[in-house]
Amino acid sequence: MTTELTLEQQQEQVRIDLAAMFRLTHYFGWDDTIWNHITARVPGADHHFYMHRFGLYYDEVCASNLIKVDEEGRVLEGPSDVNTAGFIIHGAIHLNETHKDNKFVFHAHPKSAIAATAFKELPFLVQDSSMLYGKVGFHDWEGLSVDPDERHRIAENMGNNSCLVMRNHGFLTVGETAGECFMNMYYLIRLCEVALQANASGAELDPGPTHLWELASKQYEAFSPGMYEWPALLRKCDRLDPSYKQ
Repeated sequence: MTTELTLEQQQEQVRIDLAAMFRLTHYFGWDDTIWNHITARVPGADHHFYMHRFGLYYDEVCASNLIKVDEEGRVLEGPSDVNTAGFIIHGAIHLNETHKDNKFVFHAHPKSAIAATAFKELPFLVQDSSMLYGKVGFHDWEGLSVDPDERHRIAENMGNNSCLVMRNHGFLTVGETAGECFMNMYYLIRLCEVALQANASGAELDPGPTHLWELASKQYEAFSPGMYEWPALLRKCDRLDPSYKQ
């Protein structure tokens, strides 16, 4: 018989999962010193979300030092200094009713793939990219994300997609679970790395027929992002440094 978690237990689990996402981002080399952000909606409070404390390296983040902010960007728990761009970008999802099922939000500038944000469109070239086929939106660059009104445009451009390329800026992924959000970022970065490498080769490229991309995208629905990978990734976290749970 499955025991339902109390609200307090749900909140603690979200904190642990979010901290694990930070540690894994550091492990994969997608972090950028103290910059960028990963957030999670607080269970039981739809307009509050957890962020990391401004100024921490990703390998310093743990469940207990996450901060909690409200819909105005006020800190409810933790130090009061908030990354304004982080609040704007993540608030676009967490504070928008059309995105209430997206409980985790991940923004990154991975050095291996960020050049792809300058592409007009992303070329889908290899099989595992098809997991995201038809699920990537685009948001035009507006300078630093410090204008609260940009939240509406980010939310609109995300639409029903799981990924957003913020042109000339970075990547944004969402998910109902930490695993889904993290693996959406994983496959988006892979897609862009492959596109950059293939374009740099100078060789003539064959992207394959559209109907096969559509077919493969449907086939991948049997392997929802994070369903199988996340438990393995958590075990990796435990082996590397279990202090993320503290």
